Amino acid sequence: MGETGDALASSGVGTIIGRKSASKGREYTRIWIYVPTKVQEDTAFPFEVGDPCLVEIGGDGAGLSVKAISPEEAAELGWQERGRRK
Repeated sequence: MGETGDALASSGVGTIIGRKSASKGREYTRIWIYVPTKVQEDTAFPFEVGDPCLVEIGGDGAGLSVKAISPEEAAELGWQERGRRK
Protein backbone atom coordinates (compact mmCIF):
# COMPACT_ATOMS: atom_id res chain seq x y z
CA MET A 1 0.00 0.00 0.00
CA GLY A 2 1.11 3.55 -0.68
CA GLU A 3 1.46 6.29 1.91
CA THR A 4 -2.15 7.35 1.34
CA GLY A 5 -3.40 3.86 2.09
CA ASP A 6 -4.42 3.23 -1.52
CA ALA A 7 -3.51 -0.16 -2.94
CA LEU A 8 -1.31 -0.05 -6.00
CA ALA A 9 -2.56 -1.74 -9.16
CA SER A 10 -0.70 -4.01 -11.54
CA SER A 11 -3.55 -3.94 -14.08
CA GLY A 12 -5.96 -1.42 -15.52
CA VAL A 13 -7.75 -0.54 -18.74
CA GLY A 14 -5.58 1.32 -21.24
CA THR A 15 -6.36 2.74 -24.67
CA ILE A 16 -4.87 2.36 -28.14
CA ILE A 17 -4.41 5.82 -29.63
CA GLY A 18 -3.74 6.55 -33.31
CA ARG A 19 -2.71 9.87 -34.82
CA LYS A 20 -1.95 10.82 -38.40
CA SER A 21 1.63 11.90 -39.01
CA ALA A 22 3.75 12.81 -42.04
CA SER A 23 7.43 12.24 -42.63
CA LYS A 24 9.43 12.66 -45.84
CA GLY A 25 6.23 13.19 -47.81
CA ARG A 26 4.62 9.99 -46.54
CA GLU A 27 1.52 9.94 -44.31
CA TYR A 28 1.05 7.18 -41.78
CA THR A 29 -0.61 6.50 -38.45
CA ARG A 30 1.42 6.54 -35.24
CA ILE A 31 0.13 4.24 -32.53
CA TRP A 32 0.48 4.83 -28.78
CA ILE A 33 -0.74 2.74 -25.89
CA TYR A 34 -2.02 4.73 -22.93
CA VAL A 35 -1.03 3.12 -19.63
CA PRO A 36 -3.32 4.10 -16.76
CA THR A 37 -1.69 6.22 -14.06
CA LYS A 38 -2.58 3.70 -11.37
CA VAL A 39 -0.55 1.06 -13.25
CA GLN A 40 2.38 3.40 -13.96
CA GLU A 41 2.56 4.36 -10.29
CA ASP A 42 2.76 0.72 -9.17
CA THR A 43 6.22 0.05 -7.71
CA ALA A 44 6.44 -3.03 -9.95
CA PHE A 45 6.08 -0.95 -13.17
CA PRO A 46 9.35 -1.69 -15.01
CA PHE A 47 9.66 1.46 -17.18
CA GLU A 48 10.72 5.09 -16.99
CA VAL A 49 9.86 7.65 -19.68
CA GLY A 50 12.21 7.12 -22.61
CA ASP A 51 13.22 3.55 -21.74
CA PRO A 52 13.43 1.15 -24.67
CA CYS A 53 11.12 -1.85 -24.65
CA LEU A 54 10.55 -4.92 -26.78
CA VAL A 55 7.02 -5.13 -28.23
CA GLU A 56 5.90 -8.50 -29.59
CA ILE A 57 2.62 -9.89 -30.91
CA GLY A 58 1.68 -13.15 -29.18
CA GLY A 59 1.98 -16.42 -31.09
CA ASP A 60 -1.79 -16.66 -31.46
CA GLY A 61 -2.10 -13.00 -32.49
CA ALA A 62 -4.48 -12.31 -29.61
CA GLY A 63 -2.11 -10.48 -27.32
CA LEU A 64 0.72 -8.00 -27.13
CA SER A 65 3.76 -8.32 -24.92
CA VAL A 66 5.84 -5.32 -23.79
CA LYS A 67 9.11 -6.18 -22.05
CA ALA A 68 11.76 -3.95 -20.52
CA ILE A 69 15.15 -4.31 -22.23
CA SER A 70 18.46 -2.53 -21.75
CA PRO A 71 19.59 0.26 -24.09
CA GLU A 72 22.37 -2.07 -25.25
CA GLU A 73 19.90 -4.82 -26.20
CA ALA A 74 17.70 -2.24 -27.92
CA ALA A 75 20.66 -0.83 -29.88
CA GLU A 76 21.43 -4.34 -31.18
CA LEU A 77 17.87 -4.37 -32.56
CA GLY A 78 18.26 -0.98 -34.27
CA TRP A 79 16.90 1.36 -31.58
CA GLN A 80 18.53 4.78 -31.27
CA GLU A 81 18.22 6.93 -28.18
CA ARG A 82 17.05 10.39 -29.22
CA GLY A 83 16.60 12.40 -26.05
CA ARG A 84 13.50 10.39 -25.10
CA ARG A 85 14.24 10.37 -21.40
CA LYS A 86 12.52 12.90 -19.16
